[in-house]
Amino acid sequence: NVSELCDRAGVSRVSFYRNFKSMQDILIQYLTACTDEWYQTFSQKPDEEFLSCFCVELLEQYRRHADLIRLLYNNDAAHLLKEHIFACCKLDEFTAPEEAYPRAVLAGAVYGLVDEWIHLGMGQLPEHFSLRRIVSAVSYQREEPKK
Repeated sequence: NVSELCDRAGVSRVSFYRNFKSMQDILIQYLTACTDEWYQTFSQKPDEEFLSCFCVELLEQYRRHADLIRLLYNNDAAHLLKEHIFACCKLDEFTAPEEAYPRAVLAGAVYGLVDEWIHLGMGQLPEHFSLRRIVSAVSYQREEPKK
């Protein structure tokens, strides 16, 4: 709880609430800071490398914080990871609709990927898994005959 955290950190509850709304807020801010730091470097890659490596490197970024991720999932707080991913995709009430829909699709796909990866034990992705593979899976779905 907040009192225990403040005691361990050596700060007052007033200081905590001056900087954070809740315990959940501090977790989301921490995840966001870690992801922002990773993305700042990763986003400098050339387009083709960005598209081919994004999924694997994103999961490696989350693997570095596996203890926190497991803690969230083991305490029925997986929704915080979802909120974090949607926030990282810059999707909020101020996002214009023409930008909101593609960002929502991206955020949902990323969350689905991360969530499934966590449920499968945070192992390795299949070889050659990429954003292009996701797009081709969508195309494949369109081509399947209806039953």
